[in-house]
Amino acid sequence: MRAFGPVVAAALAALFVLPAAIPSARAADVPNAPPALTVYSDRHQTEDAQLFAQFTKATGIPVDLVDEDFDPLLERLTKEGQHTGADLVLSVGAATLWRCAQAGLLQPITSETILQAVPANLRDKTNQWIGLVYWARVIAYEKDRFKPEDVANYEDLADPKFQGQILVRSASSLYNQALVASMIASLGTAPTETWARGLVANLARPPQGGDTNQLQAMAEGEGSVSIINTRYWARFAASDKVTEQEVVANVGLAFPNQANRGTEVDIAGAGISRWSAHPRAAAMLLEFLLKPEVQKQFAAANFEYPVVAGVEPAPVLAGLGPFKIDSLAVGKLGKFAPEADEAMARAGWE
Repeated sequence: MRAFGPVVAAALAALFVLPAAIPSARAADVPNAPPALTVYSDRHQTEDAQLFAQFTKATGIPVDLVDEDFDPLLERLTKEGQHTGADLVLSVGAATLWRCAQAGLLQPITSETILQAVPANLRDKTNQWIGLVYWARVIAYEKDRFKPEDVANYEDLADPKFQGQILVRSASSLYNQALVASMIASLGTAPTETWARGLVANLARPPQGGDTNQLQAMAEGEGSVSIINTRYWARFAASDKVTEQEVVANVGLAFPNQANRGTEVDIAGAGISRWSAHPRAAAMLLEFLLKPEVQKQFAAANFEYPVVAGVEPAPVLAGLGPFKIDSLAVGKLGKFAPEADEAMARAGWE
């Protein structure tokens, strides 16, 4: 477990110039301002600590970052209960935040600044968590083998014409569980399981590795189609290394289901701890992260899409153009995650 305390945050602050548009509200403006605002996070992003340092410079409120994988964090939050020191929970995936809300570990967000900035389809319907950035789960294909219309929908991947061609992560991947959960939300469990069986029948190899590995395997000729997150493709496409650019030189991206429900997206987001001693300061940090100039930095650091309207993503993502989001699915990813896991198991998705 890594912990970034006030001393580290202050040191980092000296390395980054605060955007001029960010107002200089101070800790004195916040009743009962904490000596440090504690964030539990499973994002493992160095850039988060850098932005928290900017927040400290703007407000005078230090941020103590506790970085750990989600399951240990959830166990810790549960055991600590009302005695927790956590003020904010920052996590990757709507399903993990949904689990926190279901466990009674979060409180409703009431800041109008926050609720007006985050679209309703990218936050909890009871406002217990919000998205801060998002990515799309897309279909990557070798452009000399297939055309965009061949992979226009996720459902197309069950077509026998892709036999021996599909590369994908394991069923334990939260990204794949989210995709299958989104399909269950729209299609139902039985049709989704049938689709999963078709996809498994078309695999080029047993599921393995991460999204980066799928793209590398495509470049090496192991398969010609994969399911990936936009941010992994963007890392290769925007790289200053020719060898990495070459990995995706022949790769096209399809945003599936544009003619119907839209492409599945998932979020990195946050919620305020139910027992936070400083909920207003926690809300201030969320408001800070939603400022357009900060959103631009926050999203660009990991090639994600900003949630705030009008903020452009990194140029490599902006070049892909706009796309239709499966707007009904994000809030249901947690609810249907267990069914997704069971459906993939029955379909033989290892």
